[in-house]
Amino acid sequence: MGVREGVRALPALTGETSDPRDLAEAVSLALGQVVAHDALRLVGNSPAGAGHTVFSFWHNFEDDFGDQFMRRYFSGYDPCPPADLARRPVPAGLVGTGRGGRDREMRRLFDVHGVGGELRVLLRDAHGVWGSLALLRSAGGRAFDRADATRVLEWTPELIATLRRHVLSGPVRPVTPEPAPGVFVVDPAGKVVGATSAARWWAERLREHHPASWVEALVVGLAEQTRLSAAAPPVMHGPAVRFGRWISAEGQLLDQDGSVTVLVRAIPPRQMLDSLGGWYGITARERQVLGCLLDGAAAKQVARRLDVSVHTVHDHLKAVHHKLGVASRAELLAVLHA
Repeated sequence: MGVREGVRALPALTGETSDPRDLAEAVSLALGQVVAHDALRLVGNSPAGAGHTVFSFWHNFEDDFGDQFMRRYFSGYDPCPPADLARRPVPAGLVGTGRGGRDREMRRLFDVHGVGGELRVLLRDAHGVWGSLALLRSAGGRAFDRADATRVLEWTPELIATLRRHVLSGPVRPVTPEPAPGVFVVDPAGKVVGATSAARWWAERLREHHPASWVEALVVGLAEQTRLSAAAPPVMHGPAVRFGRWISAEGQLLDQDGSVTVLVRAIPPRQMLDSLGGWYGITARERQVLGCLLDGAAAKQVARRLDVSVHTVHDHLKAVHHKLGVASRAELLAVLHA
């Protein structure tokens, strides 16, 4: 199979298997024909909700390095954050060059673990940012360059399609019972010091596909982001393809000494609307209509609120029914309240 066929086949493959490890390996093998690399991290992010990371694929990351990599990423020490890449005409960066304080810190981590460098690219199109891709090379090999970035970015549409297909391959309506909300407690030193039984259930689901240390790194990272942005605490969405239903995780400052709780629960309806909007192609106007429905408004009330005809409201609802594969308003509301 040639380079083009290998990368173009990724979205279809994603519909055939939901195992993150298998998909990560397939993506790495296909992109290896485009740009040689030794490890890969692919992150999905809802274009409709900035910062709502929903899932990631990892291939060939050594456990301890992956743990430290995640802690730096979530703690604000990442030298190449998505917001910085988004401001660049070419949304790509080279990590580990030793330029800048954060990059020097990452360089030290790379040196400890035998990593030569990292190529990071942002996956965006006219609809927004869908995620990011990190490729690593071992020490001693050729350094990544701008030509490598250009070659990877040419395949942005296929990588975005792969991320979307992964999410859309999951059930729209939940196939697992709604879990009780779970809570982790993270102390000021960045240590998980408590977890409810429901939180441990969530952690076990993650451990099915990732090393145990990475799960703690994720919780600690959310806590650290909460301390850094207490006015707008971070939110992470886990798609139904991973958990059988959409899950939300978000941090909240517990007290002034810096302890943080990380709440894990079935995703609230408004957040559900944000995530579905991006992945299922629900337009801004259609989301406005759905927001009114969540308030309990009837079609005539929605029409008055939005200053449109009732016929237009019904047209929007028909479009949403088609996109989500539901047949009635009752089914639609059941999805949003899942």
